[in-house]
Amino acid sequence: MTLVIELRRRVSTSRTGRKPGPRPAAGTLERIVVVGELWAAVETLGRHRLPLLADVDPYGDAVLRGEAVDRMVRELEGSDLARLRGAESEAISTLLAWGRRCRVDQDLLIAFSGDESVSP
Repeated sequence: MTLVIELRRRVSTSRTGRKPGPRPAAGTLERIVVVGELWAAVETLGRHRLPLLADVDPYGDAVLRGEAVDRMVRELEGSDLARLRGAESEAISTLLAWGRRCRVDQDLLIAFSGDESVSP
């Protein structure tokens, strides 16, 4: 199950509090592609501990922002990430880092794109 996970910046329509200068670039800032690492990590850490990630549809699309990102970060911070190895650890560490960035910058979001061509 291939899943593309991206850190994206939304186009901000608000100009309040913005410093002079060019707008930050919108669109995809970073991207990772996972095959089974995310699902293996969720199983290792416990689906009951990571319900938000456990509910990501591997064949559809999902976007996390605001409260959903806060929830994902809380779930990951409350998990024993030392139990993960290799690519599983990298994928979860990346999601946690992106989630922390999203908490600080409200124009950022995390997008999951599943492999719709293989849907059951």
